[in-house]
Amino acid sequence: MEKVLIITYYWPPSGGSGVQRWMYFCKYLSEFGIKPIVVTVDEKKASYRYFDNTLNAFVENIEVHKTNTLEPLKLYSRLLSGNNTTAIPIGFAGESKPSLMGKISRAIRGNFFIPDARVGWVRYAVKEASRIIKKENIKLIITNGTPHSTHLAGFKLKKKFKITWIADFRDPWSDLHYNKHLYRTRLAQNIDRKLERKILKKADGILTIGPSMKDHLVEKGEINPEKVNFIYNGYDENDFKDIIIRPDPDFFTISHIGMLSDTQPITAFLKALNYFYEIKHPVLPFLKLRLIGNVSPNNISEVGRIIPELNFEHIEYVPKEKAITYMLSSDLLFNSLAEMKNSELLISGKLMEYIAAGKPILCLGNPKGDAANLLKDFTLSQVFERSDIDGIINFLQSVFENWLNNSKFAVNIEQIKQYSRFETTRQLSQILKKYL
Repeated sequence: MEKVLIITYYWPPSGGSGVQRWMYFCKYLSEFGIKPIVVTVDEKKASYRYFDNTLNAFVENIEVHKTNTLEPLKLYSRLLSGNNTTAIPIGFAGESKPSLMGKISRAIRGNFFIPDARVGWVRYAVKEASRIIKKENIKLIITNGTPHSTHLAGFKLKKKFKITWIADFRDPWSDLHYNKHLYRTRLAQNIDRKLERKILKKADGILTIGPSMKDHLVEKGEINPEKVNFIYNGYDENDFKDIIIRPDPDFFTISHIGMLSDTQPITAFLKALNYFYEIKHPVLPFLKLRLIGNVSPNNISEVGRIIPELNFEHIEYVPKEKAITYMLSSDLLFNSLAEMKNSELLISGKLMEYIAAGKPILCLGNPKGDAANLLKDFTLSQVFERSDIDGIINFLQSVFENWLNNSKFAVNIEQIKQYSRFETTRQLSQILKKYL
């Protein structure tokens, strides 16, 4: 069996979306004749905002090596909140109006820790990876970003061992939507762009999460398109088995699951929902909105400002199984992609699971982007521009009528089989074998 070394900062028991892509790849790679060996950070030393110990079961049979790290985010969190994890930023979802200390901390982070504040892990990752490469005679390494500083470890290892190296980009690098909140100088921005270009040029292969991201990285790195492959984030069929659902038949329940930062505004959706609620159905106390995960104070306050009488719940981060239970007990799943220059690149990490849940999906974002192209093949699933209030209202009415009539709405599993984690790992194995 061929061995590959995977260097990833996020790994169980880290919670959140960043951990799942390579957790699932590693879970299934051995079924395609490839043994993954993982180098990651010791969770006791890591700057993880959320922990989900239920994920440990997914990776219990995988060889994992954990290292020390040296990074400022726990200190950053303690200075801002008095707690080591509470204020560790995740796209600034919990920070709508930073204090003076918060602004100073962001500026330090953005200008002195390039490309990101986890760059202090690189030397520890390189040291442990070097030991394993020698011991196991590794021929191929993969680095998983974000954090994109992880790719610096790949660059150093390639230079040291002349080894084959693939860099996986889950997110944009210099164009990442929350970089604008870091008060970066022009010098810092230029350094960051040069690092990004160097990684794209020096890696033997590039992976990413969608076709527009592939085109974006080809352009940013000025590289051959054949060097770049995309594999969608998928859903795992096993996650949806044996889930007990107790939907409330008296409520039309809308849920958003995942991060909602200030760069993901929901005002347009709330205005459409208010019209739908107040004008079209003013006598029906039937509506419930749930925002589940790390949500910015601005987005929470917008709910109360626009629809003060709404039955509304904000539920903090929950483990994966509970998140899927919330999906399956909803009547409409809502998503809000970030507002950014290259908005066509964005595909939410939850989108495939939304599809697999077999529920209608309403998404705010670019109606010509990758997320929209994915959803166009599924009934009652659509991406709307934030300016299209009328379109959102009409969509809400269609989904509500479907709910009133108790119409069965279920996704054709065969239709989305290509997006299962097993199948996306098959795609990955075919790419890796070309390099091996």
